[in-house]
Parts: sequence; C-alpha cells; structure tokens
Amino acid sequence: MEKHRGYIQTHRFDASYSERYAALENNFIKIAEGKDQGNMSETIYRMDTVQKNLLETFLTGRNQGLIFSKGNVDENGKATIVDPHTNRPIYISDGLIPQVEAFASKYAYNKLTINILRTAILALN
Repeated sequence: MEKHRGYIQTHRFDASYSERYAALENNFIKIAEGKDQGNMSETIYRMDTVQKNLLETFLTGRNQGLIFSKGNVDENGKATIVDPHTNRPIYISDGLIPQVEAFASKYAYNKLTINILRTAILALN
C-alpha cells in the first residue's frame, strides 16, 4: 500500500451563540466617550453576525490545516476519526509542511554562511 497517498480533506466547524446575542445581532451599539456632556464623541458599532464569525473561523482553521495538519489515515486507507452521528469517515490529509518534510532534506544551522548555503544547494541536486 502506498504510504503518501493524497486524500481530500474535510474541514468542519461549528458556531454557537446565546439568545441574547441573536437578539442583538442586527442592532447598533452606541458608545459615548468624553468628560462632560458638551465634549462627548459617539462611536457606533454593529455586532458581527454569526455567519461572519463562522466564516472567519472556518477560513482561519482551513488555512492553518492546509499548512500544518497531520494526516489521520492509517496504512489500510481508513480514517481514524468518524462522525459519531452518521458514522462517516472524516479524512484529514497532510498539510503542506508535513508533505514537504516527508521528502525534503533538513539542515540545521545557527548562522547562515556560504558553506551552509552551498550544502543546502547541493542537497537540491
């Protein structure tokens, strides 16, 4: 069985919020700043929607997963995580860094010198 086979990754995220947040989601919030009534400056904010928060969470998690995630597929091609409700497998593929580390040479150094650069270039050949 081929060890480094690619799988389509599943990204899952949930959103939860309180009833109070849902009630205030489409409202504007006014905050005043200043020392006395004559010099008050107001700033108006609008609560972020749950869809916006979920989208930002999803995009951040997906981007980090595509870079750093470790695969969860065993040597038989089966996912080690399943959805508890549907019993469907949840595949996680290797991210960019684990894929590169599987085939690339590593060279540790404290200070970059010409000799270290030559060694790294020779490893590319």
